[in-house]
Amino acid sequence: MSRKGLGSRIRDYIVENIDNGKWKPGDIVPGEFELMKLFSASRMTVHRAIKELATEGLVYRERGRGTFVAKRIPRSDLLVVADIAEEIRGRGADYYSDLKYLAAEPQSPLTAHVFGEGAANSLARSKVVHCENGVPVQLEDRYVDVRLAPKYLTLDFTQTTAHKYLMKAAPLMKAEHELTAVLPNSEQQYFLNIPENEPCLLLRRKTWTGERLVSYAELYYPASRYTFGGTFTPGGGANDI
Repeated sequence: MSRKGLGSRIRDYIVENIDNGKWKPGDIVPGEFELMKLFSASRMTVHRAIKELATEGLVYRERGRGTFVAKRIPRSDLLVVADIAEEIRGRGADYYSDLKYLAAEPQSPLTAHVFGEGAANSLARSKVVHCENGVPVQLEDRYVDVRLAPKYLTLDFTQTTAHKYLMKAAPLMKAEHELTAVLPNSEQQYFLNIPENEPCLLLRRKTWTGERLVSYAELYYPASRYTFGGTFTPGGGANDI
């Protein structure tokens, strides 16, 4: 069997044992010599497979001690507009949402800048904490033009999400993302249950249906609990959004 084939088999063996829960975060992974014997592979092949998994964040290595299963940090695809409830459940985790605020939003410098003066008296605002296995992973602070989403202020956020409703009420035609790092204010820290010195990843997202702006959201993720990534294919563009 080729070296490449052996490397893939070793990776699959380690990943399978992590994914099925047999090896939990902090557990030690079989050493290089044990894997060499198990797969009749060279040390270089085993070393390369483990190094790749370490680069991907699935395992970590401690000099003189060995290789250990890393704590899995949820990851969202930056190039895709997705429902966080479906993301969390898709990872096999429990999803829970906690609505903190839902009301009509008066015009402010922010809403006038984002939506324009013509949207005055037509906006709603919601603040929802999304939890994975009981741990807050996202604070969604969203503004919505209710002329395009008339039932927004009556939504039951225990049964649906803003994303799911808006995809039906005002189908997504275009999205704009901006990702930055911020220190959250005291309210955001409280909602996310994080200390005051914990930074967050802030994803600002605008979505349009046709030529009309439907929603502007500020999505806060504790940096220790979440990460982002994406796949780009030269000549093929980014994943569809």
